[in-house]
Amino acid sequence: MKHAKNPLARLVLAGGAALIVSMPVHAAIRAEQPLQEQTMPALSPEITSGDMPTADMAIGEEPYCADHIEIRRTLTHDFSEDHVDSHDPDGTELWGSAQMGTWTLVEPMRDGTSCIIASGTGFDGKREAETYYFSAGLE
Repeated sequence: MKHAKNPLARLVLAGGAALIVSMPVHAAIRAEQPLQEQTMPALSPEITSGDMPTADMAIGEEPYCADHIEIRRTLTHDFSEDHVDSHDPDGTELWGSAQMGTWTLVEPMRDGTSCIIASGTGFDGKREAETYYFSAGLE
C-alpha cells in the first residue's frame, strides 16, 4: 500500500476518515431532538374513521392500511414501538419507541384492519401523548 507523501493529501485522508467514523454519532437520535411529524397529505380533520380506506383499497398517498395484527407486529418488530396511548372512543392509538425515537398514530377499523395515519421522529415517553395527536391535527 502506498502512503501519501503530500502533507495536504494526508490531511484530506485523515479528515475523510474522521468524518466517516463520526457520522453514526451525529445521526443518532437525541432526547432534545424536536418532535417531527409526517402526516398523510390525503387526510383532513373532516374525515372520520368510517371514511378511511380498507387494506385492499390503500394506494398512493392514502394511509397505509393492513390487518391490525400485522400493523402491531411491524411496529413492534421493525420499529421497536410499543402501544403508548389510546386517544378517544374511536381508539386512535399512539405507538412510540424511545430506542428508535419514532412514533406512529394508528386508526383501528371495525373490519379488523388498521391504518397508519401519521408518524414521525423525536419520540419522548416523557411528553404528553396529546402532543403527538395535536401535531397530526387530531386535537
